[in-house]
Amino acid sequence: MKTNLREEIKKGIGDFSRTQKRLANFLLDNWSEIPLLSIAAIAKKSGVSMASITRLTRKLSCKGFYDFKNQIKSEHIHDIINPVERFFSIKSDLSGKKSLIKAARQDVKNINRLLAGVSEETFLKLAEWIEKAPRVFTYGVGISSIFSDLAAYTFNQIQKETHSLDEGHTPVEEKILALNQDDIIIFFSFFPYSKCTVEFARLAHHSGLKFVVFSDSEFSPLFEIASLLLKIPRENILFTTSISAMAVLLNAVATEIAMKKKDVLAQELKKQEHQLRKFYV
Repeated sequence: MKTNLREEIKKGIGDFSRTQKRLANFLLDNWSEIPLLSIAAIAKKSGVSMASITRLTRKLSCKGFYDFKNQIKSEHIHDIINPVERFFSIKSDLSGKKSLIKAARQDVKNINRLLAGVSEETFLKLAEWIEKAPRVFTYGVGISSIFSDLAAYTFNQIQKETHSLDEGHTPVEEKILALNQDDIIIFFSFFPYSKCTVEFARLAHHSGLKFVVFSDSEFSPLFEIASLLLKIPRENILFTTSISAMAVLLNAVATEIAMKKKDVLAQELKKQEHQLRKFYV
């Protein structure tokens, strides 16, 4: 099996037939979406036959279309896996303030990708689901546990009852089974994908609960069962996950909800400020 299909297509496209070139250009232009599409959908969108798709994938030393899709997925996941390799491959001088500038520019890229990747429809649906849910529950492992806590803190600030599923002494699976159908869960799942997060999400799915997944890839193991999945850019100069885009999205959702009940929140905040004033300098 070839190690890089995309590069192989680019190098060989000059020798392809007219139909194969048409298909190859479509594949290259829509590379990240190909593993999510059926062969019939690709045939319709590209304007070539399913037989032509199969012939091209075999020309690329794949066993067929599904083998071709799986290899694209594997290559994509391999790119995600290598943050340590990318970090140690950095050759530029990052001494002094240069590290600050490079890291900041990377976070700006993440935020711009978030803005481009999340449609208005998806954003408004997310905000509406959280706003209308009687209770919101969050869960994540590793860096995702920090996102989980941040979401709970942020939404509680706007009077939306939110709890982290791993707080307290009751096992997470028991809490999930005790949730009401109107409640909503937010799972945070970034590579490497935690097995327990996947298991808890599957339990929620089998229980008929609505849940949102924030992940770094359309190839997340939770993609197919999530009620709503949002891809969050998390590339970093360091080998850890950047939190910038995730923090922006959570803040934006909270702002969207808060603006709808601005007067009620204003009164509550004034009351809290008066009560808490003696605790601050």
